[in-house]
Amino acid sequence: MLNKSRVVILLFLFVFMVGCGKKENEEKKKNSENVQNKTTKENIFSNNSIEKIIETFSTKSKDNKISIGDFEKLVYENKNYYYAKIHSKGDAVYALDYSGISATSIFLKVGKVDGANLAIIENMVINLIQVSDENIKESEARLIYTKILAALGDKELSSLLTYTNGITYGIRIDSVTSEFIFYARESETENAVTSIQNLNFKNKDEKVNKVAVNLKQK
Repeated sequence: MLNKSRVVILLFLFVFMVGCGKKENEEKKKNSENVQNKTTKENIFSNNSIEKIIETFSTKSKDNKISIGDFEKLVYENKNYYYAKIHSKGDAVYALDYSGISATSIFLKVGKVDGANLAIIENMVINLIQVSDENIKESEARLIYTKILAALGDKELSSLLTYTNGITYGIRIDSVTSEFIFYARESETENAVTSIQNLNFKNKDEKVNKVAVNLKQK
């Protein structure tokens, strides 16, 4: 009888220890996943401040040998933007729009796309994709761009792709002016893309309500 009691107690202790060990492992796994998710989210542009995105633009552009100017603030139709001119392409700018302290979209806008500047534009697009998600390497960024280009139709000069990181990437080309826009946005809304088409970053005397100030003066 005594031996039987000992066996029951030992079995109880064994089950208890296994249960505690399993619970501890689950907690460790959960904590590890939370840390990993937090780290992953910090690589996505929309989860960072405007200052951090601009800093990333500066770093990535240097790495990718793309010379850009200082970012300036632009207010257009009560919406806030920052933009920087691209020195290697006079009619091209990087821009981002934001709500509060968070960016919702980042853009590359080129005045005219043609056969002579396709390679230059591709490098500028790759740079933007890497800014949108710092975990994306150059080869992966080029693959994303290739997939979007492949989906362009003969008549429909626009295409988009929602990638595994949750960011929607897209192209829009004006069939009349050949204006080229590549964007990365966090949502499915087209409002920001439509607004960027109407912005003229070259002519500061146009009849729109806008104010440009150097970010360093803020």
